[in-house]
Amino acid sequence: MTRRPGVRESTTEADVPERDVTRHLVQGTASHAIFLLDTDATITTWPAPAENLYGYEPAAILGRHVSDLFADGESTADDTSDGFLVDAKEETVEVEHWHQQADGSVFWGTLTLSPLENEQFQGYAVVSQDTTEQKEYKRMLERQNDRLKEFTDILAHDLQSPLTVIDGRLTLYQETGDEEHLETVVETTERMARLVDDLLRVARQGDVVTDPEPTDVEDVIETAWRVIEATSRATLSYEAVPPLSSDPDRLCELFENLFRNAVQHGGEKVAIRVGPSENGFYVADDGDGILDEHKADVFDHGFTTTTDGSGYGLSVVRTIVNAHGWDIVATDAAGGGTRFEITGISFLD
Repeated sequence: MTRRPGVRESTTEADVPERDVTRHLVQGTASHAIFLLDTDATITTWPAPAENLYGYEPAAILGRHVSDLFADGESTADDTSDGFLVDAKEETVEVEHWHQQADGSVFWGTLTLSPLENEQFQGYAVVSQDTTEQKEYKRMLERQNDRLKEFTDILAHDLQSPLTVIDGRLTLYQETGDEEHLETVVETTERMARLVDDLLRVARQGDVVTDPEPTDVEDVIETAWRVIEATSRATLSYEAVPPLSSDPDRLCELFENLFRNAVQHGGEKVAIRVGPSENGFYVADDGDGILDEHKADVFDHGFTTTTDGSGYGLSVVRTIVNAHGWDIVATDAAGGGTRFEITGISFLD
């Protein structure tokens, strides 16, 4: 080839040495961490993207086994080599695992290993990606699908009885002309409307709270209590609960349902108490309490011990609690009655 003076020759990718292609691939990817392992799965390269993803400087990680990147300590060099590393000598293998960063924090990661060969096996090329958001999104979709199935199952089951009543009463009205049967039809229809409304509330409240905001709990309690005190003679005592992050509207719905449950089962003059606990808050009353055999069932959809209850008030409460990532249990209150403990909360103060 003849070179012309002053003219810079262009090069194609084929002209670039193979080692330079590898170097550009390893160092030039920002969205993934790409590094290499030797035949013993020891980390031999640690470019900037890997350092950014894990927080380890090269001196702290080079020469260590790839399993040291895993968070739970369950995978060691021995059992890892007997698992996916063996398969990765023959073909590309993808492994999902919790990974630990240098500061102790963890993320859900996808590790893709491919064999490096030049007539014989020489090690692994590894691509590591933080897939925590994808995992959370998948879990959210699974929860939504579970709620949808649960909603349709409950709807089909709980509407069957009132529909049977309506059908029977309409038949009797056609046979007798007695309008008392129509009154029962109206009452049953209204009950069905309330039931559907309760079920829709459960479905709506189940969406995960993705944008919580600082919440003054006392303001929320006062708003919820105004609804209750307008229709009962129950009393409320309150010990300050520190501010927390929540969806204020759904938190108000939570308190309304717990207050309404106390009035329904403890009577119009029931005394209700709200206060802080070690990592959450409680709502207690001095009513009759919950039988031990019912405590595991009170949050189930449709469970009720009264003839006029829909069984969805406490189900809504549990759904709201779960949407915030909290926990709830029903226990006995000191001196009698019921105490609901909402825990797993990180206060802002």
